[in-house]
Amino acid sequence: MTRFRFLLVSSLVAVLGACSNGSSSDSPPDTYRDAGPWEAGVTTLTLADREVEVWYPVNRSDAAGLEPYSYFIRDSLSDTLNALLPDDLNPPFLTAAYQDANASDQGPFPLVIFAHGSQSYRNQSTFMTAHLASWGFVVASVDYLERGLPSFLGPEPDPPMSDTELSRMVVMLLDSENARPGGPLEGRVSTERIAITGHSAGGGTSIRFGGEPDVVTYIPLSAGVFSQGPTELPDKPTLWLTGAIDGIVDPQRTLDAFEASSAPARFVLIEDMGHLGPSDICAIGEGGGGVIALALEAGLPVGDLERLGTDGCQEEALPVEDGWPVINHFVTAQLRWAFGMDEEPLGLSQDVDVFFPEAVFSYDEAL
Repeated sequence: MTRFRFLLVSSLVAVLGACSNGSSSDSPPDTYRDAGPWEAGVTTLTLADREVEVWYPVNRSDAAGLEPYSYFIRDSLSDTLNALLPDDLNPPFLTAAYQDANASDQGPFPLVIFAHGSQSYRNQSTFMTAHLASWGFVVASVDYLERGLPSFLGPEPDPPMSDTELSRMVVMLLDSENARPGGPLEGRVSTERIAITGHSAGGGTSIRFGGEPDVVTYIPLSAGVFSQGPTELPDKPTLWLTGAIDGIVDPQRTLDAFEASSAPARFVLIEDMGHLGPSDICAIGEGGGGVIALALEAGLPVGDLERLGTDGCQEEALPVEDGWPVINHFVTAQLRWAFGMDEEPLGLSQDVDVFFPEAVFSYDEAL
């Protein structure tokens, strides 16, 4: 892109943003790269032996004067691993959500399940979950302890639960919260039709859960079909998104999954993005890299986890903050189309690349 074209596009985006002033408008946006008409609230619920993080729309007037919520990745570590790290090694991650802010009364809002990856945690992709809340979704993310970060050097859950069983329990929990008199989410959550998205191993969860009768779309991120044996994909609309330099899940596997999917199916490949691009992890800490970076900084041996926990954080990779707008746009657009919030697909095409000068991506579809 020439400098002149870049400045022209940047000016156009700025003008459009100024015209909307970040508020609800009858005119649809050109993309979903920026936050929507709501702010995002976040609250923590308890489900059996684990916690569920929930993001939801908040009227902007109700967020005025509140401080955005920060989380600490060390809160998700086992006691054993925590004890090995220096006390002062605990960087916060600032999110775009407000803790326990009053939920907007303009709902109910459709429910989206987010499934985190292997050796990860429920807050791993707040850049996206808070963004989705700003565009009119309730997003729930449970700790899949059976594969999660808290179980690394920690106790395994007893009894263990399958990811699909746990995902259904999350839907039931949110349905209960919606009906609970006086609860903070009373009347705010619609669970009749739901969607699921997930990263890496969580992408596998989205595939397995995506065939449920109430799921309108499933969106695997940095995931693909299993390398051993055939995988039956749900007969549902889908969006597959991955990075071109993913060293954990070969991008070809994601492309194969897209080509094997039932139409309508969509595929987004982001150049120079690694495996952790669709997560907060590479942006945590002074040098990025999340808990693996903390462990390496403390001189702890992490073995094979180093590759899993740093792919996409390397110097030659696209900075994750440059990939997030692309991810946010396409996931939001797919969800709003699948739920019927947009009568026609908005921005689900290659044509929106002019609005994303930070990153290069390719788009394909089978309709």
